[in-house]
Amino acid sequence: MNQKNKSPFILSTVFCAILFVILENAHARSFREGMIPNGNVNRCSNCHLRASGGGPRTPFGEAVRSIVGGGSNKPFWTATLAALDSDGDGFTNGQELGDPDGDGNAEAGAKITHPGNADSFPDIPDPEPVSTTLLIEADGKDLTLTWEEGGTLEFAENFLGPWSPIVGATSPFQVQAEGPMKFYRIGDGSGGQIFMVFLNGGQEVPAVGTGAKGSGTVSIDGNQLTLHVQYKGLESDFAAAHIHGPAAKGANAGVLLGLSGTDLHQPSDSRAGMFTGSAEVSDETIEALMAGEAYMNIHTSGHGGGEIRGQLNP
Repeated sequence: MNQKNKSPFILSTVFCAILFVILENAHARSFREGMIPNGNVNRCSNCHLRASGGGPRTPFGEAVRSIVGGGSNKPFWTATLAALDSDGDGFTNGQELGDPDGDGNAEAGAKITHPGNADSFPDIPDPEPVSTTLLIEADGKDLTLTWEEGGTLEFAENFLGPWSPIVGATSPFQVQAEGPMKFYRIGDGSGGQIFMVFLNGGQEVPAVGTGAKGSGTVSIDGNQLTLHVQYKGLESDFAAAHIHGPAAKGANAGVLLGLSGTDLHQPSDSRAGMFTGSAEVSDETIEALMAGEAYMNIHTSGHGGGEIRGQLNP
């Protein structure tokens, strides 16, 4: 075949390559940045794994696509999308983008994080100590909540709120641990000094590659410790769980409190469950917690040294 006959093939190949690039880039719809509160912070990476846009989507991008479909430019930011936790890091899309209620009006000065990346989430605010004790006792899925007289029992589906009062609730109060995880507090506190915990494999020493994770709160009032922590996605069967200390993040220490084999542990199956309830703990445990030198971890049959771990942050 002579060079003249080759030319149409070469031109066709070049044309197809250019067309592919054009079509590929067409999926990056930068106009949507302006349709998301503070969308200019993460830009196209809000919805796409590539910072330039196009190609595979983040979990938040998939949620957006489920609303707008293909190339539609219709509005999609709503209270419903804001209330979703697309990346599963414990914070809603609205909290991460500075518009918690989804009304389109971003809060001034909010620190913006990534709604499609579970490793990017807002700073945890410093908790305020309170004096009211909230005790949670578990019997299977039946929970009994008791507290001092004068307080108002409140609940939320996220430990940062919003909190709602349980009208007419008196101590003791019975609830069932079913459906979405709920957090409880008395008045404007949560049973004493609050500690937030986020469990994942990256905090184990050495680090463990796992998709398992957990989150929740631990609180203390005097020597009474109350837990409300949920976990899921363990790669092998649950074996044990503890609070360890004293140790800074990245260091290991001995056991301060055993959580497994007690009424505190409520497994939903061998690889998911929750810790809920109260126990009296030692002064050493309280000191480690208050110093930020306590951590919680979960051991499994495949990771005897621990599969997921999280520092208890006061």
